[in-house]
Amino acid sequence: MPVYNTMKFIFAIPTLFILALGILSDSAQAQQTTEPSSEPSEAGTQMMKAFMALPEETRIEYNKNIRVAQQLYQQKRIFDAIQAIDALDKVYKGHPACLSLRAGCYVELRAFKKAYAIFEKLHALSPKSPNISFNLAELDFVMKNWEAAHQRFSDLLTILPASNKSLTHLSEFKLLLCKLKTNRVDEARAMTNKYGEWDDTPYYYYANAAILFHDGKDEEAKKILRDALFIWRDKAQLSAWQDTMIEVGYVRSLYGDDQSAQVNESVDTDDLTPATPQIAPVIPLDTE
Repeated sequence: MPVYNTMKFIFAIPTLFILALGILSDSAQAQQTTEPSSEPSEAGTQMMKAFMALPEETRIEYNKNIRVAQQLYQQKRIFDAIQAIDALDKVYKGHPACLSLRAGCYVELRAFKKAYAIFEKLHALSPKSPNISFNLAELDFVMKNWEAAHQRFSDLLTILPASNKSLTHLSEFKLLLCKLKTNRVDEARAMTNKYGEWDDTPYYYYANAAILFHDGKDEEAKKILRDALFIWRDKAQLSAWQDTMIEVGYVRSLYGDDQSAQVNESVDTDDLTPATPQIAPVIPLDTE
């Protein structure tokens, strides 16, 4: 992995918010491919029927404009994206793609409470969606609602598909951190060696580093993180894990910074911190 440049300012955006940016398909075949675990609630089913009752040309234009709003979001033109969503809401209000895109804009603006309220609406439409459940857990995590985050990550791990190993391991790591923050220290320690150092996620390194930080053994924790950087050599693969450590305060504690400092405060960092803020990868909606 290349050595990161020292950065003077951090704006730590949560790395793994999963934005449900898919568009409802007009075809029954697309609905049949939806995983059973993410089937909509009765309210979600009624919302789909209401949308499908719109004239076909209206739906086509609506979907086209959703894609325009998505492009604005991806270009970081957040306020333009919000305006585009406002216009879409005048045609049909409450479409999951618009709701989740608006929530994504609020996350970019760090208006987490507003984003949380939207994801709760999405959760009501699709209560068994792992994507939406992760977003709610992650929002509780970044807002430092540790007990609520602990419960949400615990629940999430019961519905995550086994095939999604990377998100499962990351969620387990966040659960470990929640245990530390809620004084379930013995339970957290028991989780540190769930996976080995040669596993295909960096869980082993970050889990053990978190315990060392908790124990005040910062230099030992720093060495483990350097080992992870040396082994993985790919900033993108570690960004979610590294940003989680920044969000919870452990990486900053290496340099004597106040862990309660605001996330957009100017801080000194070394090569353990990404050179630029990392933006969440977009993972498709379950129905996409």
